[in-house]
Amino acid sequence: MNRQMKPFYTRLSYSFGNEDFRTEKKALQPKANDNIMVITASGDRPLNLLSEEVGRIYSIDANPIQNALLDLKKAALKHLSYEQYLAFLGITPCKERLHTYQMLQKDLQPETIEQLLTYQKQIAKGIIFQGAVEKLILTASLAIRTLRGNKANRLFTFDDIEEQATFVEKHWNTPSLRTLFKLAVSPYVSRIILKDPGLYEHISHDIKSSSHLYNRYHSSLVNFLARENPLLSLCFQGKVYEEGYPPYLQESKCTHIRKQLDKIEFSTIDLISSLEEQPDNSFDAFSLSDVSSYLSQQDFCRMVKEMVRAAKPGARFCLRQFLSDHRVPEEVAPLLQREPALEKELENEDRCFVYRFMVGTINK
Repeated sequence: MNRQMKPFYTRLSYSFGNEDFRTEKKALQPKANDNIMVITASGDRPLNLLSEEVGRIYSIDANPIQNALLDLKKAALKHLSYEQYLAFLGITPCKERLHTYQMLQKDLQPETIEQLLTYQKQIAKGIIFQGAVEKLILTASLAIRTLRGNKANRLFTFDDIEEQATFVEKHWNTPSLRTLFKLAVSPYVSRIILKDPGLYEHISHDIKSSSHLYNRYHSSLVNFLARENPLLSLCFQGKVYEEGYPPYLQESKCTHIRKQLDKIEFSTIDLISSLEEQPDNSFDAFSLSDVSSYLSQQDFCRMVKEMVRAAKPGARFCLRQFLSDHRVPEEVAPLLQREPALEKELENEDRCFVYRFMVGTINK
């Protein structure tokens, strides 16, 4: 790990997932008894997958605090009622989170307790919005609500997409907002604010990042209700509406997820090293978002080759890409049966809108 990357892998970077499980499910098509490798990040991805019938979830992350967060979310879901669970995480108000945390420690791994020693304030505030990215988004939301006033509230009142689209075109997407948005997501500003060394490191040469992200954001607002978009509701309202809850926060899904929690195994290790350790033909699916932003073309090729080796015949893969566009190595490209129509469909349907997709089946 180089000096530039070390802080990123020792902080709580993500505490709430920014991927739409509807598109994830459509890409992976999980089946009962599937063994699935996932990136932990906020912990949302492995937990959401348990809303489906699966065999085993192997969740990995190079950052130990991200795995500690997953362990904490698992324990909260296992031992708390639905109302207590939402309150402890920080979705609803609560004054006794540290007391609840003390109770949950009996079900946490020793490494988790050690990692969380310096995160007591964040737990007391509600850990789900205490990641570096989430705290930045909440700060930005205060500025947006101040600048846009009632318009920011009005955007989240619609239950008819045509009415919302009309409002967006007439009252929301002003020239000043477009300029501010493009400035905020420009590589130069984002590198300074997010302190994420990989996010803009491998941008595809054919993408103008600011315009691309603005167009994706605009498309989301005119095609899907704002209340369904957890990323935008957090940005513009400082909260997530129930309509945007991922499966592991939905009461109707929590009971099923709770029954399958012991199917998750997690490990602190980088992706390539983990893949190299796996026996041939080990996994039925791979959910690897967004590792491409943090890999050079050479390491991306290593990763894909190892994924193919560790895949069972017919395994599904879903590689979300932020702004990178790495090439698949020629020697394994014939084994990756990509699905361009589905990739485009997922890009257009994804409520969180920032990703492109590399999706398909591994035929070997």
